[in-house]
Amino acid sequence: MDEEGREQVRANASGVGADWLRKLPESLQWHVLLKLPTKDVVKASVVYSKWRHLWRYVPGLDLDCRDFKEYNVVVKFIDGFLSFNSESSLEKFKIRYDSVLDADDDGDEQTDNANVTRWINAVVKRHVKQLGVVWGEVVMPPSLYMCESLVSLKLSDAILPNLESVSLPSVKVLDLVLVKFANDLAFERLISGCIVLESLVLYRSPNDNVKVLHVSSKSLLSFIYNGSTKKGPLDDLVVSVDAPRLEDLQLSDHLTESFVVSNMSSLVRADIQINFSFEKAFDPTDLRKRNMIRKFLAGISCVKNLILAQCTLEVIYKLSKCEPLPVFRNLASLTVDFYENSWETLPVFLHRCPNLNSLIVESTTFPEEGASILTGPPRLLSSLEYVKIESPLEGDAMEMKFVRYLLENSPILKKLTLRLDNGSRKNSAIVRELLKIPRLSSSCQVIVL
Repeated sequence: MDEEGREQVRANASGVGADWLRKLPESLQWHVLLKLPTKDVVKASVVYSKWRHLWRYVPGLDLDCRDFKEYNVVVKFIDGFLSFNSESSLEKFKIRYDSVLDADDDGDEQTDNANVTRWINAVVKRHVKQLGVVWGEVVMPPSLYMCESLVSLKLSDAILPNLESVSLPSVKVLDLVLVKFANDLAFERLISGCIVLESLVLYRSPNDNVKVLHVSSKSLLSFIYNGSTKKGPLDDLVVSVDAPRLEDLQLSDHLTESFVVSNMSSLVRADIQINFSFEKAFDPTDLRKRNMIRKFLAGISCVKNLILAQCTLEVIYKLSKCEPLPVFRNLASLTVDFYENSWETLPVFLHRCPNLNSLIVESTTFPEEGASILTGPPRLLSSLEYVKIESPLEGDAMEMKFVRYLLENSPILKKLTLRLDNGSRKNSAIVRELLKIPRLSSSCQVIVL
């Protein structure tokens, strides 16, 4: 159901056009109501007298505790839902605890653990398929790790102990946000226990107790990783990914020192925002670090669509000063941004992409006039057909040098799309200068937005 459909059903649940929902067959009513937050299902129960206990029959709970004022009321509501029709299966169970609840309530850590344990044990017995828990630092019970019916598991701030065995044979979606693991092995066992895992999202906690985070999965298709923004108790962190079917890789981290990737032959899309923990100047004599960065770039070099952050471009450029970069032969689409101190990085990397078809420059800040675009002789961008510069041009000399570089070195360029700064007095002068730039491609169109 799309967002427009959900809005229509929410309106029905509030009493506007409720006949539309009441006329549906019962099986479709459950399907529609299952897509809504529990709050809206309860509203529907109030509107229509025959639906007084409707919310109890919907095979799923999606509860945001901001809709309650007291902790005990939340607990009573969830207990009431689980005790009613307790033999039926559950499609989903999603609960979100919020700190706005009264501070004087009885929601202490021990009570929280007991309640969450009881609820998870209950929904596992009812063969729940989707489980989402945002409830502070509570320990997940052992029953969760042996749930055969679970397809989607999303946890936030939870504590995952190290168990001897994990078996989640149906889990395809795993989202872990600020989750704390007992150690490296606790995380590895969780991943290895999800034998059909397809999507993994991981936002790391600075206190997750994992020094070497190893993701090894033969089924994984998508991996989104966000490292902690704060230094934790463990330094020199390592992220290792071994996923032969992986198609989508997103890495965002400025504290992790080492990234190791292998078996990336299926990679289609990558979004890389990492700097390998370079807090100080790049040391060209650090052969271990250079070797690791080169292997990482070679590991993702088969990618077809790539997004590179400025910090990653800078590392690539510094490595290029020491040794040849890997060739990205499959790369067709590249999206980048760069600033003054990374100006030369883009042309250097472009020359390692012999089949690049499309280039998108999202943001630019050009250096002072007089800086060079290339340290060596320019090379043809022989495969480039489409370029789009998202940042509005202001008419600076280096901006026009960059545009000239693209037009004069792209023999088959079909379209260069630019933006102008709305209301700028320089716009007409910029257009006149653009018209004067010679184009290596006779069929190139310059589109000014």
